[in-house]
Parts: sequence; C-alpha cells; structure tokens
Amino acid sequence: MNHVMRSISLFLAAFILLSGVANAQWVFVGRKALGKVKQLTSEVTDSASSQPADASRNIPRQGYDAATVLLEAPADKVYSTAVRVLQANKDIRISRKDDRALSIEFIDGSIAAGMQVTALSETVSQILVVSTSSGKQDTSIVLKGILRVCKEMGAHCQPAD
Repeated sequence: MNHVMRSISLFLAAFILLSGVANAQWVFVGRKALGKVKQLTSEVTDSASSQPADASRNIPRQGYDAATVLLEAPADKVYSTAVRVLQANKDIRISRKDDRALSIEFIDGSIAAGMQVTALSETVSQILVVSTSSGKQDTSIVLKGILRVCKEMGAHCQPAD
C-alpha cells in the first residue's frame, strides 16, 4: 500500500512540474510568432476552362488574399489604430464597421476587404484581413494594411518565411 501511495505521489509531482514546463514552451512558441505576418493568396483563375461556355459568363474571375498576425497589444487598441489608419487613407471607403465585434469592411478601388481583431488574451491580439485579389502579387492591400497598423502601433512586424 505504501508503495502505491509513493508511486501516485511521484506521478502527481512529476505531472505538476512538467505541466509548468509545457506551459512555458507554449509561451516561448507564442513569443516567436508575435509580429510574423502569415499570408495566403490565390491567383485570379479563369473559370471558363472548368465550366460550360454559357455558365462561365456569369462567374466573376477573382482570387483572394488573406493575412494574419499576432500583436502584443490589447484588441481594442489594435482595432482603434486600424480604424484610424483606414480613415486617414483617402483612397479607402469604409463600408461597414462593428465596434463591438472589432470588425470592419472597406473598399479600396475595386477590391473589397474585411478586417477582424480578436483578443487572445488581455495583452495579445490577432489581426485577420481578407480581401478579393486583383491578381497582382505586389499590390497586396492586406499585407500592406497589416504592416501599416504594426508601424502605427510601434510593433515590429515582417512577413513570415
């Protein structure tokens, strides 16, 4: 009986000690992800090749562009900074804004985009920006927008490898 109690105590002690180490590892991984902008882009495709000739005329030819980043800042501060950056740009028209949900939709020329800020903790936030794609790789409004918000907040952000 004493041997069983000693084994259970040893197991519980090891579990408690290792759970702290595991938590520290996740904090380390999270810290390395801060400021790394991850982007996902689809090129404009010609849907005519996969659709019957008469059906392809009604399908728009657009791709998508999305980017996300983690910032060490409260979500409401990130959101208000992003809104201020969008409002300062005379080429962008805000089409919908939801301050409670921390989301905003906007139009830049012929490109529609949406942004969502999510609080991951009191001091860490995630920005997600998604847009239709113009098909030109060097004109990503989502990447430029996230980098502009990072700069305005004084955070160092860079595209992920």
